[in-house]
Amino acid sequence: MTAVDQWDQAATADAYEAFCGRHARYREANQSLAAHAALEPGQRVLDVGAGTGRTADALLPTLGPTGTLTCFEPALAMRLAGAERLRDPRVSWVAEWPGEGGFDRIVCGAAIWQLLPLAETFAKAADRVAPGGAFCFNIPALYLGVPDEPGEGRDPLLQELPARVAEGRTPTAVRSEPLPGSDAIDQWLLEVGLVPTRWSFRTRLTQAAYRDWLKVPPMSSGWLSHLGPDQRAECIDRAYQVVDPDSWRWERWLGWTGWKT
Repeated sequence: MTAVDQWDQAATADAYEAFCGRHARYREANQSLAAHAALEPGQRVLDVGAGTGRTADALLPTLGPTGTLTCFEPALAMRLAGAERLRDPRVSWVAEWPGEGGFDRIVCGAAIWQLLPLAETFAKAADRVAPGGAFCFNIPALYLGVPDEPGEGRDPLLQELPARVAEGRTPTAVRSEPLPGSDAIDQWLLEVGLVPTRWSFRTRLTQAAYRDWLKVPPMSSGWLSHLGPDQRAECIDRAYQVVDPDSWRWERWLGWTGWKT
């Protein structure tokens, strides 16, 4: 099953929306992304991997009444949920990369790690962003091999919950190539004509947020692919009953704004 297939499920869209409604993780990440994209009123923006429009929520207030936002989301279930939730005349939804270019900004909120190979994605973005514009994206630092700092509680790195969920189970995740490091990302952006500026922010990831994030089916498919969404949620809830609910850890996000000069 491809990454798009995993997200193209009504249960996935529902679980993702439930997570976003309860926890601030993606809201904070998208607000930071929007700030570093240096948006201006009236701009034409492309949101890549738009999901259910949660990144769009952070972008639209700055774009003003004349700005436009094209949400590119290949998973039909996520795209339909986004179009239903975000009814705004400035927003349009597409299933593929737009053929035309000239976007003032291209953004990708918390999805770049699924758009492999990255060098190809960077080239597509560079082809579609206007001179003087920028491609801006973020990713949890842990995905690039940068360890998170411990927080507080009995489980300050939030390792116990996934360990208990996976206990006694044979992993079914397909091995994939590791993501590149930050220096490689800089180099790939430069090679397609985008001058990178790095940025970062950090937030607290609570045990409850981690629990609900694991309930989004693609996040636990490596252990629980044989279970349906409701069964997965029950399994995760049982594991949560025996961990410290007050534990939390820091989560650092890394971001890049690549300017087309």
